[in-house]
Amino acid sequence: MQLPWRTSARTGLSSGSSVVVATVTGLLLAFVAASAVLCAVSTGNAALSYQVERSCPQSLAATVNGLGAPPDRVAQIDRDAREVARQQGFPQPLFGAYTGPTRLDLGDRLSPAVRLGYRDDATRNLHAVRGGAANGTWLALSPAQDAHLGLGPLSSVIPPVTAIYTDLDEPVPAFWCSEVANVVYNKLAGDGGSATTAFLPTLADVTNFGERLNVSVRFPVAAPKTIAEARDLVARTDRLAAALRARFAADGLTAYTPVRQPFVSSLAEAGKAQNNVIAFVLPLTAISLLVGLVGVGAMAAQWCQRRQPVLRLLWARGSSPMALGAKALLELVGPLLVGAVVGLVVARAALPWYAPVAELDPGTTTWAALVVLGVVLAAGAVLTATAAWRTHRMFQAQARRRIPRVLRLIPFELPVAVAAVFSGLSLTRTVPSTGGVTPPLDAFALAFPVLVVVVIAGIAARLGRLLLAWSHRLSVWSLPSVQLAVRRLAAASTAATGVLLVGVLAVGTLAVGNSVNRAEQDALASKSGNLIGGTTSVQISTSFGQSRQPLPAAVGAHATVAGVVDRGASNMVTVDPDTFANGAWLDPDRRAATLDLVGKLGQGAAIAVGGAKTGSGISIPGFTPLHTIGTLPVFPGMPGNTGYVTARSDNTAASEINSFFVWSSEDAPTVLKALGDAHIDHIGYKTTELALDALPFYTVAWTFGYIASVGALLAVIAAASLLLAVGARRKQTALSGALATRMGLRPVTLIASHLLEFGAVAGAVLLAGVTVGLVVAAFSVPRLDPAPWLRPVSVLPDSVMFVVIAVVIAAVVVAAAGWIAVRGVRTARVGELIRG
Repeated sequence: MQLPWRTSARTGLSSGSSVVVATVTGLLLAFVAASAVLCAVSTGNAALSYQVERSCPQSLAATVNGLGAPPDRVAQIDRDAREVARQQGFPQPLFGAYTGPTRLDLGDRLSPAVRLGYRDDATRNLHAVRGGAANGTWLALSPAQDAHLGLGPLSSVIPPVTAIYTDLDEPVPAFWCSEVANVVYNKLAGDGGSATTAFLPTLADVTNFGERLNVSVRFPVAAPKTIAEARDLVARTDRLAAALRARFAADGLTAYTPVRQPFVSSLAEAGKAQNNVIAFVLPLTAISLLVGLVGVGAMAAQWCQRRQPVLRLLWARGSSPMALGAKALLELVGPLLVGAVVGLVVARAALPWYAPVAELDPGTTTWAALVVLGVVLAAGAVLTATAAWRTHRMFQAQARRRIPRVLRLIPFELPVAVAAVFSGLSLTRTVPSTGGVTPPLDAFALAFPVLVVVVIAGIAARLGRLLLAWSHRLSVWSLPSVQLAVRRLAAASTAATGVLLVGVLAVGTLAVGNSVNRAEQDALASKSGNLIGGTTSVQISTSFGQSRQPLPAAVGAHATVAGVVDRGASNMVTVDPDTFANGAWLDPDRRAATLDLVGKLGQGAAIAVGGAKTGSGISIPGFTPLHTIGTLPVFPGMPGNTGYVTARSDNTAASEINSFFVWSSEDAPTVLKALGDAHIDHIGYKTTELALDALPFYTVAWTFGYIASVGALLAVIAAASLLLAVGARRKQTALSGALATRMGLRPVTLIASHLLEFGAVAGAVLLAGVTVGLVVAAFSVPRLDPAPWLRPVSVLPDSVMFVVIAVVIAAVVVAAAGWIAVRGVRTARVGELIRG
């Protein structure tokens, strides 16, 4: 016989609710599958981008840093490096050679200490203030000014000076980032310990000087943007490094030409971050897809119930259960595919929202599409098999309980709760109290917050079902709006508990993901600021720090001077109370208390930090007797978190302070330029962006950012499920409401009744979801801290705005559902409803 498949697709579109449910199911399955693939790749590329930003662009390929090479062997090193580079596809190596600091014989006197050096394209990357011809020596401005040197002959051992260039100072341009030790003058070093570099026009000019040379060889490449590009670069670099080692060994140059590959470790760290995210996202994705496939099975069962008369007729005419299952597939596969396509498009378009970067490896979207296709095929198989099995049970076999009674009595929350307990124990074990090594991320420990949310969502749904079953005994007709709302909820207990389950999962995971994500970002900023003292910290000369001179106005408006004494158990930080707030990092939660105590410093007053002893008569070498005026748990510039803070004026032995810093709230280039303009000698600097290895923080933040995106999707599904449930019960609600209004129910009472009905569900979702989300996040955040030995510890961020937004959105959904229900009552035709 001809099976009724030809019109099945068109028939399936006749049921609006089935079309919407199938489309939403396909969208959910596709989004979860595609977003997992895209997020994993994006996370790896984001980790790589972070590592590349921290790396010197000149050192992404193999590097050669030789010390003390004989001048007669340097030319051979240069030739070997260029030949091997050309053979391995690196056509433009940069070769450099530098002497140590030396003084040139100027005839009647010696020059200031300078290095003699050569580097390919050096003069193109220097700023000449006088002269500029490339066929002579380029002298730095500071020795030229100190010794009153100008253009022309300088010494018989080097070519005449043809240009005076501006000193190179940190932060140097990218071209010089690998040469800082040889080209940046450390003004705080001892006499002859450091010097500027006089660049000579040819390598031969440097080797003819006769001193041993420091050799630098770099092989510039384009920075990789994806893990795939980075792996390709590392493979090329491996071949380059092997060829360089072989050539140098053959020529007897190995002792002077160590070949290194610093970028290999950066790629390894990026890959480790990607693997950590995959290890967590993969089980979460698998569970989400299994839940989605269970939903597909439920959709098939609902289809069988709705189409039972037609199925019975077809079965009586000889159609097999598998044929009837195929009919279900043909009716629902269209909306399912449409939803899958939309889900894939949404996952790709929303990538910047739930993933760290939008840069993907070539072919990633294709792989995501193939995964979605596989999920859709699995959903089609589940749909067909479930419909065939249901029709077989309905028409060919008696229903038998094949699941043992003991297993049916075990709630699904129990095994999940057991997993949550072990996950929580794993989470607590991964937190070291002290140390300097970031603990390894445990994917099972990261799952703890989500597992707890799943358990509480299941318990909330079961409690909701029990309360609705008990509500039949409730009689509060004195409050008709309450009574009617309770009766309607009890009549639709399955839909209500389903919405409650999905809603608590949504709000809980969204609260956890959002809270942990923000906490990691806040912790990174706070720990970095507390570690170095300000947004930018620059070490300045001891002479300026000891002089107690105020900073020039151009610098001091956004900076302060601090001295640091590191004694281990009794660290000391001396600050200027008048300018402290201008540049120091301040914990936002303790800003007022910190500034109040700092303002009282002077005349022996001190702030005890951490566990430092309090009281009076505290004796610290180099300071007047101290008396504490208060305590603080953390203070900028004191990473050990134990010690005292005093005013600079209380220091009686300047030699006790071994380091002075300028803490500024501005970026490094601005601060360094201002210090240079003010002629304040300075050396290395630190910024909050580079103070810590931020990758462990980012990995946790990215992981829970993905969890937040899944929670947001579940929230949309929960809201849509509520509205669909209202639409599915439209006729019953309209009939009961219309009859009630004809019997005297006031419109206001009707509206209040529906708002109470939907508001009770939304309120339960918010109460359970927000509570479990924030509580479990508060427990997890300190234990997910990648650097718990640094203060301040990670804490739950302010969640007031999250709660307010959640309440507002819930109110909008409740209002929309109430409007749909009340509109159905007001436009209902009672006669047609009764007949229909």
